[in-house]
Amino acid sequence: MAKKHTRKTKFSSEEISVFCEQIAMLLNSGIPLYEGIHMLFSEMEDTRTKKVLEQLDNSMKANETLYDSLQKTDAFPDYMVYMVQVGETTGKLEEVMRSLSSYYERESNVKVSIKSAIAYPAVLFTMMAVIILVLVFKILPMFETMFIELNADVATTTHNMMKVGIIAGKVLAGITCLILVIMLAVFLWYRTRQGEIMIRRFVTNFRLTKKLSEAIATSKFISSMALMISSGIETSKSIDIAYGASSNRRIKEKIKQCKLLLDKDISLEQAIHDTKLLVGMESRLVMVASKSGASDTAFEKLSEQYNMKITTMLSKLSTSIETILVVTLAVLVGGVLISVMLPLVSMISSIG
Repeated sequence: MAKKHTRKTKFSSEEISVFCEQIAMLLNSGIPLYEGIHMLFSEMEDTRTKKVLEQLDNSMKANETLYDSLQKTDAFPDYMVYMVQVGETTGKLEEVMRSLSSYYERESNVKVSIKSAIAYPAVLFTMMAVIILVLVFKILPMFETMFIELNADVATTTHNMMKVGIIAGKVLAGITCLILVIMLAVFLWYRTRQGEIMIRRFVTNFRLTKKLSEAIATSKFISSMALMISSGIETSKSIDIAYGASSNRRIKEKIKQCKLLLDKDISLEQAIHDTKLLVGMESRLVMVASKSGASDTAFEKLSEQYNMKITTMLSKLSTSIETILVVTLAVLVGGVLISVMLPLVSMISSIG
């Protein structure tokens, strides 16, 4: 099917979570889906969302399944659309929709945490950069004018120091502007499909973000397994879906190895342990839960633990970035001030 919508048309994790919860509520109340979708469409005020709901409404009125209707809009992720098909096939659509709502709510929380970890340091840097630029292009010219007026009365050393100070200040301002331009370029590039792929690849391999990237990918794997096991999907198929949904190369390879072990009639919990998808207490929890028939509960619990773990890691990363930025900017600002103040002090001393 041809793609009719751009990347901007895709719903966010938060929007998908709300939509899934609404569908689950409609199913629980006994309202036919085609009527429920029409209600959502009629009451929606947001133009973009209303357009997608209109497509759903028209498809449902034509007696198409929710799965087919969602697929035609191209506004929902493939993973969600497939799980809706599973829910309709197994007769557990309400349970699947509630599980999907929780799944995308967790994903939304992780994305919000990541944005917060990036946004605050970026704003801090921008504010400090403005200070540097004001110092260089407003304050320095004032001192430069003073120097020109008093040029004949100051020593050669002061003359040279002032020139060096002015040059140093402008170089530091140039570096600051360059960093700001790079930050803006990366942000705009990330909004493209190719840019997103390349930046995700960089984050996956970069030493400071490698563990965080793997933790997020593992959390997504765990959440997916919890949802699929509770939906009654066979283990082998669940692993295939989890493999397709993963974007982290290392975790994806472990899932692939897990699938190969499953093909050799090794149990899921043992395959997860052998491939080190989960280690330590996490692996043992899955093994114990499988023996008591509570694998979905164990994966759900692990998903919550990983969300807390990711939040902690993001907080530490944000603190590290802020510290590095503060130190860097303090050095830049200090360099600008020193480049101005030392010649000024020398100039005043010469005049005195």
